Formats: sequence, C-alpha cells, structure tokens
Amino acid sequence: MRLAIMQPYFMPYIGYWQLIAAVDRMIVLDDVAFIRRGWINRNRILVAGAPHRFSLPLRQASQNRPINEIELASDPSWWQRFRSTLAQSYRRAPFYEETQAFLEPIVSNGRGPLLPFLLRSISTVATHLEIDTPVLTSSAIDPERRSRGQERILALCANTGAAEYLNLPGGRALYDPVLFRQSGTELRFLVPRERPYPQIGGGWSPWLSIIDLLMHLGRQATRAELARCDIETPLADQRS
Repeated sequence: MRLAIMQPYFMPYIGYWQLIAAVDRMIVLDDVAFIRRGWINRNRILVAGAPHRFSLPLRQASQNRPINEIELASDPSWWQRFRSTLAQSYRRAPFYEETQAFLEPIVSNGRGPLLPFLLRSISTVATHLEIDTPVLTSSAIDPERRSRGQERILALCANTGAAEYLNLPGGRALYDPVLFRQSGTELRFLVPRERPYPQIGGGWSPWLSIIDLLMHLGRQATRAELARCDIETPLADQRS
C-alpha cells in the first residue's frame, strides 16, 4: 500500500494532485500546528499576467493552535472580491466558464471551521479530476498523537500498514530513508515535471495554484498532467 501524508492546502499546485493520484491513501495532517504565512490558506494565481498571492481570511489564526481548531473569518466581501479577481484575471482564458462553474460551490461556502472547508475543496478538485484516492485525517487514525515530525510520519505509516511512503521533493531534507526502511516502509519522492503551457499575458509563471492550470488547460488536459511526474527512490540519507 502506497501512502502520502500532507497538510491540507487551499487549491495547491499540480504536484499536490499528482501525489494524491499516485497513492492508495492520502492522510491529511489536521492536528499539527497551523503555520502562519504558509500555504495552508494561501496560494498564487495570475493577476494582470503576473503571479499574485491570495490568502483566505481567518479568525484568530495562531501557530499555537492546530489546523483543525482554526476558523475562517466571516467576510463575504472577501469572497466577492476573490470572484471578481478571478473574473478579471481569467475571463479571456480558454476554460474560464468551465472552471468558474466548478469553483463556485467552493467559494460560495467560505465560512465556519477551516478544516472541513479545506477537505471539501480537496474532495471537489479530486472529483473534478477523477481522482478517487480516499482522504483520511491524522486525528482520526492517531488521536493520541504521541510523536512529532518524522516519528509521527513513521507511526502513521505503521498504523496504516504502508509499504511505501510517497512525498514531494521538499521532504528530502526532513526524512531519513534508512529509518523508513528499518521500519518496514520504503521512502520515495514524487518529482513533478515542469511543462510550460500558454498563459494569459504571454509569459510563463510555474507552479501556480491548480486554478491557473484549469483555467488555461481545462479539466481533461489537466488530468493528463497528473502523469507528468517521476518517482524516485533515495539511495542514502539525503537530509541536509
């Protein structure tokens, strides 16, 4: 069984969806500390042809609280502005109508606890891309949370009987392949292959939110991008 474990993000880049599509189960780390200025509630889209960072409005967000205790701020005007930004930025994109219709149920329900909102958005995008990987939460699998960091990942792998743990390249500095192998789980990394696609404005900005990819390529061509990645096995401890 191949497992991935990631924090929940709002409309992350294509690598996140390649990871979910490549595994048998996906665990969302919902009971770890919220990271301010991280990617949980932020991402990038194109505005006037240049990368623009947006942030979901949160209420009393703190790094001293776990993700599953954070709430969205009640700010209907933010969602209206976000819709307007998408319309102004992407109305000339080839798949604007298709993507805007798909996004509307997500952006029209931006209220309440953050975690259920993120899980719904992940599920909605996965369904749109025909990804049927089950998505679980770490708090449900390991409610006692006796370990942290790499040890927590190893515990979740053991808890689910994972023969293989698949992570994105950012995990190279975090995880020791020798410890994984000793615990009975093979550590591997999914490396997305960059492929420029036509963007509004004529330039090229890589690794934007999945929103940008869907606006420019549409659902079917974005689905094809899920396979544009390599899976690598580290030969030794590559942590730095």
